[in-house]
Amino acid sequence: MDAKEFGAKLKEIRKKKKLTLLDLKERTGYSDSYLSQIENGYKDLPKPALIRKLSVGLDISHAYLMKLAGYSESYLDVDNGLNRYEGNKPVKSGKSLNIMRTIDVNLPCTEEVITENKEQVTKELSDEELKRRLFDLHDLLNMEIDLYYKNESLTDEKRNKVRTILDLVF
Repeated sequence: MDAKEFGAKLKEIRKKKKLTLLDLKERTGYSDSYLSQIENGYKDLPKPALIRKLSVGLDISHAYLMKLAGYSESYLDVDNGLNRYEGNKPVKSGKSLNIMRTIDVNLPCTEEVITENKEQVTKELSDEELKRRLFDLHDLLNMEIDLYYKNESLTDEKRNKVRTILDLVF
């Protein structure tokens, strides 16, 4: 993919998310004019550090944007220098890429429960319960959050199909 195609796809993603260039400027720290130049193909394909900021600003998968820009899936973009890039081609550094990082994820942190007295109350979930729910397919499918499979958003219909399949398997 060349810079013009990448920029057009970036613009399409931004517009689909109903974001303006000014919104993206606020989310990435890059000027709206610079972002416009990228979207219109007047700049080279972005480097991995910029792609990371764009993925956060657009709230999409970093790996998806890296792949879109032509970076190899077998390399991770890390900010501590384990990978170097010449153009958009990774150069192996010889160090292991099994790197763990922490990311911020916003999850619903309360739930409505019915007490023994038949009262409905709001209960705050502990950090441990939130961690468990983050990896529980049943809970994920029932949360009011965007879920994806192979970069495609799961509609309510698709969520129901996944639930049915999982119920059959388990």
